[in-house]
Amino acid sequence: MGATATQTYLPEIAPRSARDWEFVKSLLQDLEAEEHREELASLFGQWKLSIKAFRRVEERRMTRQSPDPFDWKFHKACLCGLISFGTMLQIATTEHKSEDLAKDGFHKDLLDALLRDLHNTFDEWHGQVSEDRIKELSEDIFRAETSPDREDSRSKVSA
Repeated sequence: MGATATQTYLPEIAPRSARDWEFVKSLLQDLEAEEHREELASLFGQWKLSIKAFRRVEERRMTRQSPDPFDWKFHKACLCGLISFGTMLQIATTEHKSEDLAKDGFHKDLLDALLRDLHNTFDEWHGQVSEDRIKELSEDIFRAETSPDREDSRSKVSA
């Protein structure tokens, strides 16, 4: 009964790119095994290391070359795992003062920024925005009018 949920449901990875993703997978499994709140700073450091490893593999497998279907799925799964763990860190830190966490090298503002970046990455690569929504947003952005209380500096001519 010593197998984790990840080990139970994720079989050994076989495709060519397995070595690249295996390292990220093992780091995420290590993060899931840690349960003690007093180790938040350590977990935060491990999470940041996992993000760094993920970004390296992402750059190599998703950007420098054409990702295959396996790359797309594993990218999404790892990204979701990183977002999930970062969110759990946020939840765990609600009981602690920022100043106390900072003494151990845990900075809530950095956690928040990294999570926003991961969410943005998810939206970039895996977000599903309908064509209608894209059209609606484009129209809102490009037909925005200047509010009456703001002056348009372009209309002023210097004498």
